[in-house]
Amino acid sequence: MSETSRIFASNKRHIAASKDFYSLIDGSLVRDGLKLKVVNPATQGTIGAAIVPGAKVLQQAIDAAERAFVTWRAEQWTVRSSLLLALVDLLRKNVEELALLLTLEQGKPLQQARDETISCAEFLEHCSGQELRPVVLNNKSEAYAEQFFVPYGIVAGIVPWNFPLSAAISKIGPAIITGNSIIIKPAPTTPLATLRFGELIKDIVPAGLIQIIADDGSLGPELVSHPGIAKVSFTGSTASGKVVMTSAAQGLKRLSLELGGNDPAIVFDDVDLSRVAQAIFNAAFLNCGQVCTAIKRVYVHAGIADRFCECLAALARNAVVGDGMEDNVTVGPLQNKAQFDKVLQYLDEAERVGRIVVGGRAPALAGYFINPTIVTDISDEASLVKDEQFGPILPVLTFTDVDDVVRRANGTPFGLSASVWSADTDRAARVARRLDFGTIWVNKHMEFNLDYPFSPCKESGFGTEGGIEGLKEYAQPRLLI
Repeated sequence: MSETSRIFASNKRHIAASKDFYSLIDGSLVRDGLKLKVVNPATQGTIGAAIVPGAKVLQQAIDAAERAFVTWRAEQWTVRSSLLLALVDLLRKNVEELALLLTLEQGKPLQQARDETISCAEFLEHCSGQELRPVVLNNKSEAYAEQFFVPYGIVAGIVPWNFPLSAAISKIGPAIITGNSIIIKPAPTTPLATLRFGELIKDIVPAGLIQIIADDGSLGPELVSHPGIAKVSFTGSTASGKVVMTSAAQGLKRLSLELGGNDPAIVFDDVDLSRVAQAIFNAAFLNCGQVCTAIKRVYVHAGIADRFCECLAALARNAVVGDGMEDNVTVGPLQNKAQFDKVLQYLDEAERVGRIVVGGRAPALAGYFINPTIVTDISDEASLVKDEQFGPILPVLTFTDVDDVVRRANGTPFGLSASVWSADTDRAARVARRLDFGTIWVNKHMEFNLDYPFSPCKESGFGTEGGIEGLKEYAQPRLLI
Protein backbone atom coordinates (compact mmCIF):
# COMPACT_ATOMS: atom_id res chain seq x y z
CA MET A 1 0.00 0.00 0.00
CA SER A 2 1.33 3.46 -0.92
CA GLU A 3 1.91 6.16 1.67
CA THR A 4 -1.07 8.14 0.37
CA SER A 5 -3.28 5.05 0.55
CA ARG A 6 -2.21 4.38 4.14
CA ILE A 7 -3.00 7.97 5.12
CA PHE A 8 -6.38 7.77 3.43
CA ALA A 9 -7.19 4.41 4.98
CA SER A 10 -6.35 5.64 8.45
CA ASN A 11 -8.36 8.82 8.14
CA LYS A 12 -11.36 7.97 5.98
CA ARG A 13 -13.30 6.58 8.94
CA HIS A 14 -12.81 9.84 10.81
CA ILE A 15 -13.90 11.87 7.79
CA ALA A 16 -17.00 9.73 7.36
CA ALA A 17 -17.80 10.19 11.05
CA SER A 18 -17.26 13.94 10.70
CA LYS A 19 -19.28 14.34 7.55
CA ASP A 20 -20.80 17.48 9.01
CA PHE A 21 -18.45 20.31 9.97
CA TYR A 22 -19.54 23.04 12.37
CA SER A 23 -18.86 26.69 13.07
CA LEU A 24 -16.98 27.65 16.21
CA ILE A 25 -18.95 30.42 17.93
CA ASP A 26 -18.31 31.66 21.48
CA GLY A 27 -16.32 28.56 22.35
CA SER A 28 -18.94 26.06 21.16
CA LEU A 29 -19.77 24.25 17.93
CA VAL A 30 -23.05 25.32 16.34
CA ARG A 31 -24.78 22.16 15.15
CA ASP A 32 -28.02 23.69 13.88
CA GLY A 33 -28.28 25.14 10.40
CA LEU A 34 -28.49 24.36 6.72
CA LYS A 35 -26.22 21.80 5.11
CA LEU A 36 -23.85 23.17 2.51
CA LYS A 37 -22.46 20.26 0.52
CA VAL A 38 -18.77 20.46 -0.32
CA VAL A 39 -17.61 18.98 -3.63
CA ASN A 40 -14.31 17.25 -4.37
CA PRO A 41 -13.12 19.01 -7.56
CA ALA A 42 -11.21 15.91 -8.64
CA THR A 43 -14.29 13.66 -8.69
CA GLN A 44 -17.27 16.05 -8.46
CA GLY A 45 -18.49 13.90 -5.60
CA THR A 46 -19.64 15.21 -2.21
CA ILE A 47 -17.05 14.85 0.56
CA GLY A 48 -18.91 16.40 3.46
CA ALA A 49 -21.09 19.30 4.50
CA ALA A 50 -20.58 22.54 6.33
CA ILE A 51 -23.47 23.40 8.62
CA VAL A 52 -24.30 27.05 7.91
CA PRO A 53 -25.81 28.60 11.05
CA GLY A 54 -28.78 30.95 11.00
CA ALA A 55 -28.53 34.71 10.64
CA LYS A 56 -28.83 35.34 14.38
CA VAL A 57 -25.55 33.51 14.99
CA LEU A 58 -23.56 36.36 13.43
CA GLN A 59 -24.71 38.73 16.16
CA GLN A 60 -23.85 36.09 18.76
CA ALA A 61 -20.38 35.88 17.25
CA ILE A 62 -19.96 39.66 17.32
CA ASP A 63 -21.05 39.82 20.96
CA ALA A 64 -18.69 37.01 21.92
CA ALA A 65 -15.81 38.62 20.00
CA GLU A 66 -16.38 41.90 21.83
CA ARG A 67 -16.31 40.20 25.23
CA ALA A 68 -13.16 38.31 24.30
CA PHE A 69 -11.50 41.46 22.99
CA VAL A 70 -12.06 43.40 26.21
CA THR A 71 -10.17 40.70 28.11
CA TRP A 72 -7.57 39.87 25.49
CA ARG A 73 -6.42 43.42 24.84
CA ALA A 74 -5.37 43.62 28.49
CA GLU A 75 -3.35 40.40 28.41
CA GLN A 76 0.43 40.51 28.50
CA TRP A 77 2.29 39.90 25.25
CA THR A 78 3.71 36.69 26.73
CA VAL A 79 0.19 35.30 27.15
CA ARG A 80 -0.67 36.08 23.54
CA SER A 81 2.57 34.52 22.37
CA SER A 82 1.94 31.37 24.41
CA LEU A 83 -1.48 30.91 22.86
CA LEU A 84 -0.03 31.10 19.36
CA LEU A 85 2.60 28.54 20.29
CA ALA A 86 -0.17 26.23 21.52
CA LEU A 87 -1.81 26.56 18.09
CA VAL A 88 1.53 25.79 16.46
CA ASP A 89 1.73 22.55 18.43
CA LEU A 90 -1.84 21.66 17.49
CA LEU A 91 -1.22 22.24 13.80
CA ARG A 92 1.91 20.11 13.78
CA LYS A 93 0.10 17.26 15.50
CA ASN A 94 -2.73 17.35 12.94
CA VAL A 95 -0.86 17.91 9.68
CA GLU A 96 -2.09 14.72 8.02
CA GLU A 97 -5.76 15.19 8.83
CA LEU A 98 -5.86 18.84 7.81
CA ALA A 99 -3.83 18.17 4.65
CA LEU A 100 -6.20 15.39 3.68
CA LEU A 101 -9.19 17.71 4.03
CA LEU A 102 -7.42 20.40 2.03
CA THR A 103 -6.75 18.00 -0.83
CA LEU A 104 -10.28 16.63 -0.82
CA GLU A 105 -11.96 20.04 -0.88
CA GLN A 106 -9.42 22.16 -2.77
CA GLY A 107 -7.83 19.62 -5.12
CA LYS A 108 -4.12 20.35 -4.63
CA PRO A 109 -1.73 17.39 -4.43
CA LEU A 110 -1.48 15.95 -0.95
CA GLN A 111 2.15 16.97 -0.49
CA GLN A 112 1.28 20.57 -1.35
CA ALA A 113 -1.55 20.38 1.20
CA ARG A 114 0.93 19.13 3.80
CA ASP A 115 3.25 21.99 2.90
CA GLU A 116 0.39 24.46 3.36
CA THR A 117 -0.43 23.09 6.80
CA ILE A 118 3.22 23.05 7.90
CA SER A 119 3.64 26.62 6.67
CA CYS A 120 0.69 27.63 8.86
CA ALA A 121 2.53 26.35 11.92
CA GLU A 122 5.73 28.11 10.85
CA PHE A 123 3.86 31.37 10.33
CA LEU A 124 2.19 31.29 13.76
CA GLU A 125 5.50 30.40 15.37
CA HIS A 126 7.03 33.44 13.70
CA CYS A 127 4.14 35.66 14.84
CA SER A 128 4.58 34.42 18.41
CA GLY A 129 7.95 36.17 18.51
CA GLN A 130 6.77 39.50 17.09
CA GLU A 131 5.82 42.48 19.20
CA LEU A 132 4.73 46.02 18.43
CA ARG A 133 6.75 47.99 20.91
CA PRO A 134 6.40 51.72 21.58
CA VAL A 135 8.71 53.93 19.56
CA VAL A 136 10.28 56.89 21.33
CA LEU A 137 10.38 59.76 18.85
CA ASN A 138 11.87 62.36 21.20
CA ASN A 139 13.49 61.45 24.51
CA LYS A 140 14.00 64.96 25.83
CA SER A 141 12.26 65.45 29.15
CA GLU A 142 10.74 68.76 28.09
CA ALA A 143 9.49 67.41 24.75
CA TYR A 144 8.95 63.68 25.13
CA ALA A 145 7.18 62.00 22.20
CA GLU A 146 6.21 58.35 21.87
CA GLN A 147 4.23 56.37 19.33
CA PHE A 148 2.45 53.31 20.67
CA PHE A 149 -0.02 50.82 19.22
CA VAL A 150 -3.40 49.53 20.39
CA PRO A 151 -5.53 46.77 18.85
CA TYR A 152 -8.51 47.78 16.72
CA GLY A 153 -11.07 45.40 18.20
CA ILE A 154 -12.94 42.76 16.21
CA VAL A 155 -11.31 41.72 12.95
CA ALA A 156 -13.23 40.08 10.12
CA GLY A 157 -11.00 37.75 8.11
CA ILE A 158 -12.46 36.76 4.74
CA VAL A 159 -10.64 33.82 3.18
CA PRO A 160 -10.37 32.61 -0.46
CA TRP A 161 -10.64 29.07 -1.81
CA ASN A 162 -7.13 28.63 -3.24
CA PHE A 163 -5.26 28.48 0.10
CA PRO A 164 -8.08 28.12 2.63
CA LEU A 165 -6.12 27.27 5.73
CA SER A 166 -3.00 29.37 5.22
CA ALA A 167 -5.04 32.46 4.31
CA ALA A 168 -7.02 32.08 7.53
CA ILE A 169 -3.88 31.60 9.60
CA SER A 170 -2.22 34.61 7.93
CA LYS A 171 -4.97 36.75 9.49
CA ILE A 172 -5.28 34.95 12.81
CA GLY A 173 -1.58 35.29 13.74
CA PRO A 174 -1.15 39.06 13.53
CA ALA A 175 -4.66 39.76 14.84
CA ILE A 176 -4.15 37.71 18.00
CA ILE A 177 -0.58 38.76 18.82
CA THR A 178 -1.58 42.44 18.60
CA GLY A 179 -4.56 41.97 20.94
CA ASN A 180 -7.59 41.73 18.68
CA SER A 181 -10.31 39.11 18.44
CA ILE A 182 -11.12 37.68 15.01
CA ILE A 183 -13.96 36.09 13.06
CA ILE A 184 -12.87 33.98 10.08
CA LYS A 185 -15.23 33.36 7.17
CA PRO A 186 -14.04 30.57 4.85
CA ALA A 187 -15.03 30.43 1.19
CA PRO A 188 -18.23 28.42 0.60
CA THR A 189 -16.44 25.86 -1.61
CA THR A 190 -13.52 25.16 0.78
CA PRO A 191 -14.66 25.46 4.40
CA LEU A 192 -13.86 22.02 5.79
CA ALA A 193 -10.19 22.21 6.82
CA THR A 194 -10.74 25.62 8.41
CA LEU A 195 -13.86 24.50 10.26
CA ARG A 196 -11.99 21.42 11.45
CA PHE A 197 -9.22 23.70 12.72
CA GLY A 198 -11.92 25.50 14.67
CA GLU A 199 -13.03 22.22 16.24
CA LEU A 200 -9.46 21.42 17.21
CA ILE A 201 -8.82 24.77 18.91
CA LYS A 202 -12.16 24.91 20.74
CA ASP A 203 -10.75 23.93 24.11
CA ILE A 204 -7.48 25.87 23.73
CA VAL A 205 -8.63 29.34 22.73
CA PRO A 206 -10.66 31.62 25.03
CA ALA A 207 -14.33 31.70 24.00
CA GLY A 208 -15.01 34.27 21.30
CA LEU A 209 -11.37 35.12 20.63
CA ILE A 210 -11.06 33.13 17.40
CA GLN A 211 -14.33 32.21 15.74
CA ILE A 212 -14.88 30.46 12.42
CA ILE A 213 -18.26 30.70 10.77
CA ALA A 214 -19.47 28.71 7.76
CA ASP A 215 -21.05 30.64 4.92
CA ASP A 216 -23.14 29.77 1.88
CA GLY A 217 -22.21 33.01 0.14
CA SER A 218 -24.65 35.33 1.92
CA LEU A 219 -22.74 36.12 5.11
CA GLY A 220 -19.89 38.20 3.70
CA PRO A 221 -21.80 41.45 3.15
CA GLU A 222 -23.41 41.24 6.59
CA LEU A 223 -20.08 40.60 8.27
CA VAL A 224 -18.24 43.42 6.51
CA SER A 225 -21.01 45.98 7.06
CA HIS A 226 -21.68 45.09 10.70
CA PRO A 227 -20.96 48.11 12.93
CA GLY A 228 -19.22 45.88 15.48
CA ILE A 229 -16.40 45.04 13.04
CA ALA A 230 -13.43 47.39 13.36
CA LYS A 231 -11.08 45.91 10.77
CA VAL A 232 -11.57 43.81 7.62
CA SER A 233 -8.80 41.67 6.14
CA PHE A 234 -9.89 40.34 2.76
CA THR A 235 -8.09 38.04 0.34
CA GLY A 236 -9.76 37.36 -2.98
CA SER A 237 -10.50 38.73 -6.40
CA THR A 238 -10.22 42.40 -7.31
CA ALA A 239 -13.92 42.54 -8.22
CA SER A 240 -14.93 41.17 -4.82
CA GLY A 241 -12.41 43.43 -3.10
CA LYS A 242 -14.07 46.50 -4.58
CA VAL A 243 -17.42 45.35 -3.19
CA VAL A 244 -15.86 44.80 0.24
CA MET A 245 -14.22 48.22 0.13
CA THR A 246 -17.52 49.91 -0.75
CA SER A 247 -19.27 48.20 2.14
CA ALA A 248 -16.47 48.86 4.64
CA ALA A 249 -16.41 52.53 3.65
CA GLN A 250 -19.83 53.08 5.21
CA GLY A 251 -18.28 52.69 8.64
CA LEU A 252 -14.78 53.85 7.68
CA LYS A 253 -13.49 50.45 8.81
CA ARG A 254 -9.80 49.74 8.63
CA LEU A 255 -9.15 47.58 5.61
CA SER A 256 -6.49 45.31 4.11
CA LEU A 257 -7.00 43.96 0.60
CA GLU A 258 -4.84 41.31 -1.04
CA LEU A 259 -6.43 40.91 -4.44
CA GLY A 260 -5.77 39.57 -7.92
CA GLY A 261 -2.60 39.79 -9.95
CA ASN A 262 -1.41 39.58 -13.53
CA ASP A 263 2.18 38.86 -12.66
CA PRO A 264 4.76 39.12 -15.47
CA ALA A 265 8.16 37.50 -15.79
CA ILE A 266 10.80 39.06 -18.07
CA VAL A 267 13.45 36.63 -19.31
CA PHE A 268 16.63 37.89 -20.98
CA ASP A 269 18.66 35.94 -23.52
CA ASP A 270 21.62 35.21 -21.22
CA VAL A 271 19.82 32.89 -18.79
CA ASP A 272 20.41 29.22 -18.13
CA LEU A 273 17.47 27.97 -20.20
CA SER A 274 16.68 24.71 -18.42
CA ARG A 275 17.07 26.11 -14.90
CA VAL A 276 14.99 29.23 -15.52
CA ALA A 277 12.32 27.36 -17.48
CA GLN A 278 11.92 24.96 -14.56
CA ALA A 279 11.68 27.83 -12.05
CA ILE A 280 9.13 29.70 -14.15
CA PHE A 281 7.10 26.54 -14.76
CA ASN A 282 6.98 25.88 -11.02
CA ALA A 283 5.91 29.46 -10.30
CA ALA A 284 3.23 29.43 -13.00
CA PHE A 285 1.59 26.06 -12.33
CA LEU A 286 1.75 25.66 -8.56
CA ASN A 287 -1.72 24.80 -7.26
CA CYS A 288 -2.90 24.47 -10.87
CA GLY A 289 -2.05 28.15 -11.43
CA GLN A 290 -4.50 29.23 -8.72
CA VAL A 291 -2.08 31.51 -6.88
CA CYS A 292 -2.41 35.29 -6.82
CA THR A 293 1.37 35.73 -7.14
CA ALA A 294 1.85 32.99 -9.74
CA ILE A 295 3.48 33.99 -13.02
CA LYS A 296 0.61 34.78 -15.40
CA ARG A 297 2.55 35.88 -18.52
CA VAL A 298 6.15 35.53 -19.65
CA TYR A 299 8.08 37.96 -21.87
CA VAL A 300 11.05 36.10 -23.35
CA HIS A 301 13.79 37.66 -25.44
CA ALA A 302 13.17 36.76 -29.08
CA GLY A 303 16.65 35.26 -29.41
CA ILE A 304 15.80 32.37 -27.09
CA ALA A 305 12.01 32.25 -27.29
CA ASP A 306 11.66 29.08 -29.37
CA ARG A 307 14.09 27.09 -27.23
CA PHE A 308 12.56 28.45 -24.04
CA CYS A 309 9.09 27.37 -25.16
CA GLU A 310 10.42 23.92 -25.95
CA CYS A 311 11.73 23.65 -22.39
CA LEU A 312 8.40 24.76 -20.94
CA ALA A 313 6.50 22.38 -23.22
CA ALA A 314 8.64 19.44 -22.13
CA LEU A 315 7.91 20.24 -18.50
CA ALA A 316 4.20 20.49 -19.24
CA ARG A 317 4.18 17.11 -20.96
CA ASN A 318 5.95 15.52 -18.01
CA ALA A 319 3.56 16.96 -15.41
CA VAL A 320 1.31 14.36 -13.80
CA VAL A 321 -2.26 15.65 -13.80
CA GLY A 322 -4.84 13.97 -11.61
CA ASP A 323 -6.54 13.53 -8.26
CA GLY A 324 -4.32 15.01 -5.55
CA MET A 325 -4.88 11.88 -3.47
CA GLU A 326 -2.94 9.80 -5.99
CA ASP A 327 0.80 9.28 -5.73
CA ASN A 328 3.10 11.31 -7.98
CA VAL A 329 0.40 13.79 -9.06
CA THR A 330 1.92 17.25 -9.51
CA VAL A 331 -1.06 19.21 -10.90
CA GLY A 332 -4.55 18.82 -9.49
CA PRO A 333 -7.88 20.17 -10.75
CA LEU A 334 -9.32 23.66 -10.81
CA GLN A 335 -11.10 24.15 -7.53
CA ASN A 336 -14.66 24.81 -8.71
CA LYS A 337 -16.83 24.65 -11.80
CA ALA A 338 -17.10 28.42 -12.22
CA GLN A 339 -13.32 28.76 -12.39
CA PHE A 340 -13.09 25.70 -14.64
CA ASP A 341 -15.58 27.21 -17.10
CA LYS A 342 -13.71 30.52 -17.04
CA VAL A 343 -10.40 28.86 -17.88
CA LEU A 344 -12.06 26.86 -20.67
CA GLN A 345 -12.98 30.19 -22.24
CA TYR A 346 -9.33 31.22 -22.18
CA LEU A 347 -8.47 27.93 -23.85
CA ASP A 348 -11.00 28.64 -26.61
CA GLU A 349 -9.51 32.09 -27.10
CA ALA A 350 -5.99 30.66 -27.25
CA GLU A 351 -7.04 28.35 -30.07
CA ARG A 352 -8.55 31.26 -32.01
CA VAL A 353 -5.92 33.99 -31.59
CA GLY A 354 -2.78 32.13 -30.53
CA ARG A 355 -1.06 28.78 -30.79
CA ILE A 356 -1.31 26.10 -28.13
CA VAL A 357 2.10 24.43 -27.98
CA VAL A 358 1.00 21.81 -25.48
CA GLY A 359 -1.89 21.23 -23.11
CA GLY A 360 -5.64 21.69 -23.20
CA ARG A 361 -8.55 20.05 -21.48
CA ALA A 362 -8.13 16.63 -19.87
CA PRO A 363 -11.40 14.92 -20.93
CA ALA A 364 -10.44 11.48 -19.61
CA LEU A 365 -10.66 12.71 -16.01
CA ALA A 366 -13.96 13.21 -14.17
CA GLY A 367 -13.13 16.43 -12.33
CA TYR A 368 -12.26 19.99 -13.28
CA PHE A 369 -8.99 19.13 -14.98
CA ILE A 370 -6.99 21.11 -17.54
CA ASN A 371 -3.50 20.03 -18.54
CA PRO A 372 -0.66 22.55 -18.12
CA THR A 373 -0.91 24.65 -21.27
CA ILE A 374 1.71 26.77 -23.04
CA VAL A 375 0.44 29.36 -25.53
CA THR A 376 2.52 31.38 -28.01
CA ASP A 377 1.92 33.69 -30.99
CA ILE A 378 -0.59 35.67 -28.97
CA SER A 379 -0.88 39.45 -28.60
CA ASP A 380 -0.85 41.58 -25.49
CA GLU A 381 -4.48 42.47 -26.21
CA ALA A 382 -5.79 38.93 -25.78
CA SER A 383 -7.86 38.32 -22.64
CA LEU A 384 -5.51 35.51 -21.67
CA VAL A 385 -2.70 38.07 -21.43
CA LYS A 386 -4.67 41.00 -20.03
CA ASP A 387 -6.66 39.14 -17.38
CA GLU A 388 -5.76 37.11 -14.33
CA GLN A 389 -6.49 33.65 -15.74
CA PHE A 390 -5.99 31.87 -12.39
CA GLY A 391 -5.49 28.53 -14.07
CA PRO A 392 -2.89 26.30 -15.74
CA ILE A 393 -2.45 28.34 -18.94
CA LEU A 394 0.72 30.34 -19.53
CA PRO A 395 1.06 32.79 -22.46
CA VAL A 396 4.62 33.30 -23.71
CA LEU A 397 5.36 36.55 -25.56
CA THR A 398 8.58 37.87 -27.06
CA PHE A 399 10.53 41.12 -26.83
CA THR A 400 13.74 42.67 -28.12
CA ASP A 401 13.66 46.18 -26.61
CA VAL A 402 13.93 46.78 -22.87
CA ASP A 403 11.84 49.96 -22.80
CA ASP A 404 9.13 48.20 -24.77
CA VAL A 405 8.95 45.16 -22.51
CA VAL A 406 8.84 47.34 -19.40
CA ARG A 407 5.92 49.26 -20.88
CA ARG A 408 4.11 46.05 -21.78
CA ALA A 409 4.72 44.44 -18.40
CA ASN A 410 3.41 47.55 -16.65
CA GLY A 411 0.39 47.78 -18.93
CA THR A 412 -2.04 46.26 -16.45
CA PRO A 413 -4.28 47.59 -13.69
CA PHE A 414 -2.83 44.91 -11.39
CA GLY A 415 0.29 45.44 -9.29
CA LEU A 416 0.93 42.39 -7.14
CA SER A 417 4.28 40.87 -8.13
CA ALA A 418 6.72 40.40 -11.01
CA SER A 419 10.15 38.92 -11.71
CA VAL A 420 13.16 39.61 -13.95
CA TRP A 421 15.58 36.88 -15.02
CA SER A 422 19.12 37.49 -16.30
CA ALA A 423 22.67 36.33 -15.71
CA ASP A 424 23.49 40.04 -15.41
CA THR A 425 21.96 40.70 -12.00
CA ASP A 426 22.71 44.42 -12.15
CA ARG A 427 20.72 44.72 -15.38
CA ALA A 428 17.92 42.64 -13.92
CA ALA A 429 17.78 44.87 -10.83
CA ARG A 430 17.68 48.03 -12.95
CA VAL A 431 14.74 46.67 -14.93
CA ALA A 432 13.03 45.43 -11.75
CA ARG A 433 13.06 48.93 -10.26
CA ARG A 434 11.07 50.17 -13.26
CA LEU A 435 8.22 47.70 -12.78
CA ASP A 436 5.00 48.90 -11.14
CA PHE A 437 4.45 46.01 -8.76
CA GLY A 438 4.55 45.64 -5.01
CA THR A 439 7.11 42.84 -5.02
CA ILE A 440 9.67 42.28 -7.78
CA TRP A 441 11.97 39.28 -7.61
CA VAL A 442 15.31 38.98 -9.42
CA ASN A 443 16.12 35.47 -10.71
CA LYS A 444 13.44 33.91 -8.53
CA HIS A 445 9.69 34.09 -8.04
CA MET A 446 7.34 33.43 -5.12
CA GLU A 447 10.14 33.18 -2.59
CA PHE A 448 8.89 34.79 0.60
CA ASN A 449 10.51 35.73 3.89
CA LEU A 450 8.28 36.14 6.95
CA ASP A 451 10.28 39.18 8.04
CA TYR A 452 9.81 41.00 4.74
CA PRO A 453 6.74 43.16 4.03
CA PHE A 454 4.51 42.13 1.13
CA SER A 455 2.54 45.12 -0.15
CA PRO A 456 0.36 45.04 -3.28
CA CYS A 457 -0.30 48.15 -5.31
CA LYS A 458 -2.74 49.40 -7.95
CA GLU A 459 -5.84 47.18 -8.25
CA SER A 460 -4.10 44.30 -6.52
CA GLY A 461 -5.04 45.90 -3.22
CA PHE A 462 -3.35 47.72 -0.37
CA GLY A 463 -2.02 47.07 3.09
CA THR A 464 0.92 44.94 4.11
CA GLU A 465 1.47 41.35 5.15
CA GLY A 466 4.65 40.10 6.78
CA GLY A 467 7.16 41.55 9.20
CA ILE A 468 6.48 44.30 11.68
CA GLU A 469 4.72 46.33 9.00
CA GLY A 470 2.22 43.50 8.68
CA LEU A 471 1.50 43.64 12.42
CA LYS A 472 0.82 47.36 12.17
CA GLU A 473 -2.13 46.59 9.89
CA TYR A 474 -3.89 45.21 12.97
CA ALA A 475 -3.21 48.07 15.38
CA GLN A 476 -4.04 51.75 15.68
CA PRO A 477 -0.97 53.96 16.09
CA ARG A 478 -1.28 56.61 18.76
CA LEU A 479 0.99 59.49 19.68
CA LEU A 480 1.86 60.48 23.22
CA ILE A 481 3.48 63.93 23.45
